[in-house]
Amino acid sequence: MRRTTTIALSVSLTLAAPAALAAFGQAGSQQQVKLATGTWWGSPGDLVEITFKDQLSTRTMQATVRSIDAQKGILTIEAQFDGKKSSTRPVFTSSIVSMKTLGAGEAPAAPAADAPKAPAAPKAPAAPAQPASKAGGSPSPTAPAAPAAAAPGGTGKPSGKTDKEGYPLDENGYRISPKKGAFILPWKGPVGQTARNEEMEAVAKEADKWGPGQIIILDIDSPGGLVTEIFEISESLGNIRKRHRVVAWVREAISAAACTSMHCDEIYFRTVGSLGASTMIAGANTVYGEPLEAFKREIGDVIEQNGRPRMVFDAMVLAKDVLTYTKDPVTGKVTWHNKVTGLPGEVVLSNEKDNLVFTASTALDSGFSKGTADTEEELAVLLGLSEWYEVSDYGRKLAASWQKLFEDCEKDIDLQLNLLNVPKAGGEIEQVNAEIRTLERLLSWLKRCEPCAEGKGLDKERLERALKDARKRLADLRRAQQ
Repeated sequence: MRRTTTIALSVSLTLAAPAALAAFGQAGSQQQVKLATGTWWGSPGDLVEITFKDQLSTRTMQATVRSIDAQKGILTIEAQFDGKKSSTRPVFTSSIVSMKTLGAGEAPAAPAADAPKAPAAPKAPAAPAQPASKAGGSPSPTAPAAPAAAAPGGTGKPSGKTDKEGYPLDENGYRISPKKGAFILPWKGPVGQTARNEEMEAVAKEADKWGPGQIIILDIDSPGGLVTEIFEISESLGNIRKRHRVVAWVREAISAAACTSMHCDEIYFRTVGSLGASTMIAGANTVYGEPLEAFKREIGDVIEQNGRPRMVFDAMVLAKDVLTYTKDPVTGKVTWHNKVTGLPGEVVLSNEKDNLVFTASTALDSGFSKGTADTEEELAVLLGLSEWYEVSDYGRKLAASWQKLFEDCEKDIDLQLNLLNVPKAGGEIEQVNAEIRTLERLLSWLKRCEPCAEGKGLDKERLERALKDARKRLADLRRAQQ
């Protein structure tokens, strides 16, 4: 449900550090799991001691292995996280530093090699999906042929069936991709206008067709937007991340775009990337007091749950919240500080005059970024892909379609508003007729492209009243002529 607040938000942030996606092998009843460094042999049900990188920290804990997903390179473990009650959580093998078996347990009822079947994917939205294609290449007129063995896009063995668009399906009804790849959504412009959560959800539904665990990349280049959008984006990304791996690739992520980046599983930068300066603004004034504190609490809670320090977010929101860090010269472990400590090697990222803004270099050095990539091929390496491959160009087409509609809306609304003030030849009846046509067109833009129309100051109730009045005047003029 859309919130009614119209407070504008400025925020920005960055993350990343290279990691390769680990693979699995099998031998007998045990499975070989290739970690970031080394290998672990074991089975679902095993009690283990596991050390893994969790965003900006490294965790060591005892856990029970609940499932091993060979297709996606994911372990699902059950443990107590942050002192809370026991819960399950997926962990990418590329983030696991070490594992050792403490004891064998009972394996779960479902066979370990079988990936869980996700709920049926919702029907994809308006933009037509196209068969898999390389970035920059034209889509093939027919869907890709099914490979001989289970492919990275599906979760099971080929079924020999195809869907209505000609894509081969696996035994679970998911589409099969010939290669492990990604879905990319260009997410550009003001948040809430040309960069929206609606497109995120649409791409996620498209990715659902290939099964859970797909890589969705938000190619972010945005100066920010409205607070109202952040809450909707937070909810959307929370749901999408339950099914897929969501990556932010940042050129510019200011304001609401920074918060969006921090809601993703991973953040990577371009060399010229920037992310930060999260000031809450209403009109021309910075917002303080309870509205700001409520925003910091609600969004800060989510960001902290994502494994990112709250003090980093706070330093973006308010300049008075200082942020520095120090690094262990041996282990490279980063410790964050919300004040200048004077410790050896301390790096000051923000002072009391300016809100925190990360560059690609400060983000990477502090461990807040998982890596820097200027091309899709460079990003593929950081994501653990053998090459850049797009499973579907649906996201690109969706973004381009919405961007064009928005631009057309802006131009036409300006034209129609000017026409309202232009006298028409043919007398008063023709003038009122032209007014009615213009009002009807403006109302149609409110239906087709509401963010643009509202940004231009159009109000549905006022337009409808004006249209009703114009139709009445036209009827009175025609009666007067009879």
